[in-house]
This record gives sequence, C-alpha cells and structure tokens, in this order.
Amino acid sequence: MTKKSFLSTLFVDRPAVGRQGQRKEVREKGPPMEAIIDEALSGLKGRVVEIAEELTRNGLSPQSLSSFEHKLHESLGEFGRKAETAVLEREDVKTDVIEHAGARHYFKYEGPQEYQCLFGKIEVRRSVYQANGERTMCPLELNAGIVHHHLTPPAAELVAYSTAHIVPSEVERFCQKWQYLQPCETVIKQVAAEIGDMAEILQEEYEEDVHKQEGPAPQEAKIVTISRDGTCVNTREDSWRQAQVGAVTHYAESTEVDEDGDPIRKRLRTTYVGQMPEEASETFNPKFEQEIEHALDGLDESVKIACLADGARSNWTYFEAHHRLKDAIHINDFYHAADYLNDVSEALFGQGTAEAKRWFEKYRRILKNEDQGVEKVLRSIRYFRKAQGVRSKDRRKTITKSLRYFTRNRSRMSYAEYRRQGLPIGSGVVEAACKTLVGHRFKRAGMRWSIDGGQCILNLRVAVLSRRWESFWSCHVQTLSESCMAA
Repeated sequence: MTKKSFLSTLFVDRPAVGRQGQRKEVREKGPPMEAIIDEALSGLKGRVVEIAEELTRNGLSPQSLSSFEHKLHESLGEFGRKAETAVLEREDVKTDVIEHAGARHYFKYEGPQEYQCLFGKIEVRRSVYQANGERTMCPLELNAGIVHHHLTPPAAELVAYSTAHIVPSEVERFCQKWQYLQPCETVIKQVAAEIGDMAEILQEEYEEDVHKQEGPAPQEAKIVTISRDGTCVNTREDSWRQAQVGAVTHYAESTEVDEDGDPIRKRLRTTYVGQMPEEASETFNPKFEQEIEHALDGLDESVKIACLADGARSNWTYFEAHHRLKDAIHINDFYHAADYLNDVSEALFGQGTAEAKRWFEKYRRILKNEDQGVEKVLRSIRYFRKAQGVRSKDRRKTITKSLRYFTRNRSRMSYAEYRRQGLPIGSGVVEAACKTLVGHRFKRAGMRWSIDGGQCILNLRVAVLSRRWESFWSCHVQTLSESCMAA
C-alpha cells in the first residue's frame, strides 16, 4: 500500500448537507485573533482569581488545595478549547474552488464539526468541498493533520502512546479521570491501529530518518551485543505461536564488578525489534538487519561485537551466515545452559536429592569459571550416565538431550574467556525484552491477538522502548504534512 492510498483510507466522507453550488467570492476571515484571545484570557484571569479567593476563605487543607487544582485545571482547559477553536476557524480555507490531488473541488457547505484536542472536545465551523462525483473533503482537516477520527495530531499521539502501554479500556478510564481529552474505547483502538499500521507501512522511510536523528553509535561504546529470541503469543488464527524479538545494545567499558566477579556494564543504548508470528522470519530479519547495520556503522575497530542467544539452531544459523556477524564472538546464553545442567543433574541423581544439588552447583561453577569447562561437564555427564545405570526412559531421554545440547553448542561456551574479556555471558537484555516488549502487553488474561492488530501495537511499543518515540512521531507528522494544501 502506498503512502497516499493509506492516508486516503483515513479521510471520512462528509454528508452532503447545507447550501450547495459555487461561491462567487472569497469570504473574509472572522474577528481579529487578538480580540478572541484577549476575551478568553480575561475570562481565565477572572476564574483563577475566583477560585484562589475561595481557597483563601476556606483555608489551606488537602481538600481545599485539591479543589483549587482541579478547578484551575478545568479553567486552563476551557481557555485552551476557546483558543484552539478560534485558531482553527481562523485557518479554515474559504474560497470557491480549490485544486487538490489533480482535481477541482467546489465549495459544498460550511458547518460545525466536533474535534478532540489535548484540551478536550471543541466544535469548529469549517468549509467542506467536493469534486464532481467524488466524496467530500475538508482542507482544514488536511492542513491540520486531523485524519485520525477527528483527533488533532497531539491528541492522536497521546492515544497511541498510551495504548502502547495499556489496553484501550484503561486508556479510556485514565483519560476520563485525568485528561481533558475524552476518546471512547472504539476510537482509541482505531487510532492506535492506524498509527501502528502507518509505522509498519513507512518503516523503511521512518528508520532512515530515525537513525539520522538518533546519530551514530555512542563514542564511549566498547561492547555491542546482538541478541534474538522468541516468545509465544496467543493468536486468533492459530492459538499460541512464537513472536520474535531482537535487541542491539551498546555498552561502555566496565569499571566495577559484582559479588560474583562479573563486570557491571553501563548500558548506553538498546534498540528493539519485534515481530508477530510469521513464517521463516521473512519480515523480522530485514528489520533486524537494519538495526544491526545502524549499530555497527562507524564503530572503532577496538569495539567488541558479541552475538548472544539460546541454543535454538535458527538463531545461530542466522548469525553464522551474516556477513558482519559471522566473525563476531558467539556466546550461547549461560543461564539457558545452567537450566540444562540442572535438568541433567536431576536425571542422573534423582529429583531433589542432595547429590543432584551438589553436582549441579559444582559443575555450574566449573562451566562458568574454568577454561574448557564445557568439556569437563560433558565428561562428567558421560561418566555418571554409565556409573548410575539410569533405567528410567524419561531420565535417559533428558540425559541424551543435555549431552546433545552441550555438544552442539560447546564452541560458544568458553565462558571463562568471555568473562576475562568483560563480555556478557547471558542474553538477559533480549530475555527481558520478551517480557517487557511482548509479555507485559500481550499476555494478559484472556488476550488473543490478530497478527495485524498485534503488529500495530508492537510497532508502537518498539518505538517507546527503544526511546525513539519523539523521532518516530516527528516523522509521522511530517508524513501527514505532505497532504497539506493551499487555497
């Protein structure tokens, strides 16, 4: 879908009511803006004096201060609504004929339309035009970017940003309690879907501009980690399926260590990528590729680049085939390895036994701290598999699975060496991303998601959690401005 065709889906047909036909002359604009604002300011001043005197009469208390603040808040909102109504009516396009999208549009009627801005609902008289045989259109709305269900751009941003964090019904209740803006749940859903969908359609264009605004990698970066993982989402189409998450992180040089002797790294920047379930990562991989290229461009040669992931073969197939990552340091997540170690300890010695606990703690320490630790783990598993004479089919299966896991990933388990280099040995950033990016918003009780609808919300969350919302929104507004028109 092209940018123009997408935007056109946002414009709502206007009813053909009121006086029709071509106007003979350009209409004059309304009263001077200064007079309108002066009147609104005078009303605001009088109201503030009134509620301040009320506070003085009643004396300062939690109740009187609460009453004062709420009334002051509403007074500011009333002033904002008057000012915005006057500004929009002043900027209405008032003429007989206008040219737009290669067609001549003729004046149809002038009438009121309700909009929602950050100060609440306003009613604006605006002009509506129509080309022969076409739907009606409103130049004021095009020029102001009021294309998301009669919400001004800042109001639409508030709705989209809020919906990235909480569900639409909660956004509605939050606005009812604390905001002048009062969108209903249906509008909230539609606006978030439109903006999230627009982010997907214009992703490549946005990314280039966002990368420029974000700038190159931080100069103090000494380590860059690149991680990917999956987490299940309950979809309407196929029940639980795996969504994908990627994280690219820049770290500064470590100057302190924790109680285990591991370096405490200062995270400078983390960028996330998220994709709803799909086949063969066909959309996720190009998005992830963009972030990798941006993260690595211009890096000093001394910066260490590490790829971290669990043992899933698809992750390592991707990293090993990537032209810029195949020679990076590849690290199998230590904490996933420790889980396998715990499972095999119970398979060898019995679940919950003291022997299992002692063996696990000993070889976890060896795996993490000693050179050739993984080889020592493999030798011990093979020895005790034979010595213990395990008969249980399930326990033998667990032992075989663990042996296969450590054997397949042994080249990525030199944890003692990674730690000497100050590298992280756990994919905690992307593991946390699976929870914060997807889990916290997509896995609430009873939630089921369409792929397209989920992706819209995921796009918004990626912008928020990657700290790119301001850049993203400026690009979004710039796209809206491309549909502006003049009389």
